[in-house]
Amino acid sequence: MTSLQYQGFYAEEGTAALPTSPALRAVKSRSGHISFPPQHYGCQLTGDTGENLVEVLLTGRGRLHAQSTVHMHARPVPPVPFTVVEVALEDGPLVRGLLSAAQVVPLQNGAMLVTCLEAVQNEAGETVRDLRFIAETAAGSSGKED
Repeated sequence: MTSLQYQGFYAEEGTAALPTSPALRAVKSRSGHISFPPQHYGCQLTGDTGENLVEVLLTGRGRLHAQSTVHMHARPVPPVPFTVVEVALEDGPLVRGLLSAAQVVPLQNGAMLVTCLEAVQNEAGETVRDLRFIAETAAGSSGKED
C-alpha cells in the first residue's frame, strides 16, 4: 500500500463518529479552542502551551463554505485544474483542502463533505495517498478512495 503524503495532518483510520473516513489531527486548548493543522507553539486564542494542548482527532465531516477552481498554477503538483474547498467542520474549525478529482464541480455551498484518501503523484513523482474532500453521498459507505 502506498504511504500517506502528510501523516502529521491526518490519520488513515477514522474516529468513532465517522470510522470510514480519515481523521484530521488537531490540538485542543483548555478552553476548547481547536487548531488545525496541529501545532504546539501555543493556542492562538488563549496562549495555552505544553500540556495544556491536547492532541485530538476530528471527523473530517463538514459543510462546504467556499470553493475555487485553479486553472493556472506555478507548480506541477497538483496538476490543474484542481478545486480548493473551505469546509466548516462539525468538530469546530474552518479548514481548507483539495476536492477529490472524482468529485463533479461545482458543488452547492452547504453541501456535506467528508475526507477521503486519493492516490496522487507527489513532486518527486512517487505515488502517495493524500487527503481530499468529497461529497458525502459520492463517498458511498467507505468514505475512502485509492
